[in-house]
Amino acid sequence: MAASFPDLAAAWSRALSGERAPIEAALAQDSRLPGPRANLELAARFAETVAATPHDARASGMAVLTDWLATPPRVAGRLPAGTEEFLPSCAALAAGAVAARAAAGGDALPGDALGLLTTAARDDRWRVRELASTGMQRVLAVDWPSGMSHVRVWLHSAEPLPMRAAVAAVAEPPLLRDAQHAADAVAVVREAVDALLARPAAERTEEARILRKALGYAISVVAAADPAAGLPLLERLAASADPDARWIARENLGKARLKPFAERLAPVREAVGLAPA
Repeated sequence: MAASFPDLAAAWSRALSGERAPIEAALAQDSRLPGPRANLELAARFAETVAATPHDARASGMAVLTDWLATPPRVAGRLPAGTEEFLPSCAALAAGAVAARAAAGGDALPGDALGLLTTAARDDRWRVRELASTGMQRVLAVDWPSGMSHVRVWLHSAEPLPMRAAVAAVAEPPLLRDAQHAADAVAVVREAVDALLARPAAERTEEARILRKALGYAISVVAAADPAAGLPLLERLAASADPDARWIARENLGKARLKPFAERLAPVREAVGLAPA
């Protein structure tokens, strides 16, 4: 059973004072790793705990998160085998929670938290990258313009992994109920597609394939939110001779969220060799 919130808060307080081993052990023990699904509920509770860190302990908290995001994590003791990815994943989500708390209070996004999110966004560990995007979604939920400013930093980095984090951050349906948010998200995804396809095929590395995988679902998300802008992107990809473009189109066309557009997309499905929806 995961530690209760009061116990987690007390353990974090001890970590801020230099006694890190108890919270590291508690998080690792209840991580559900090794296994197919990490304890994201615990990671979320930890992120909220970190976001509530008193101002005078903030530097200590950032130092803990920085150490955990190292490869391998810099920890006080030995972690159980197979759980090593959980602490850096928690650190990524916590950095987003810290930035979101600042934004919700009307403050500028803190550079140290954004720096940690960017470090996590380009991490080799997939759970860390995933929670970096989730952390940015927390920022976007409370301050879309400020969050988008940093999403665009990732998008323009020319690195596939931060670009993938940008795509994943905006491809979240609850964030796209606002028409301008949806339009912004389509623009992010379109730019990431163009950047990927502009790479010569020989330079589409494993990191580029990770970006491609994110685009394999993200276009359907943003197209469902803004069909006027998003569906033409699918149509363009399906008509392309580029194998990656066509793969991205096929992956998105299989998503149930696009069923309301089945009639329009029928020729697109045919173009990539899919049966009618």
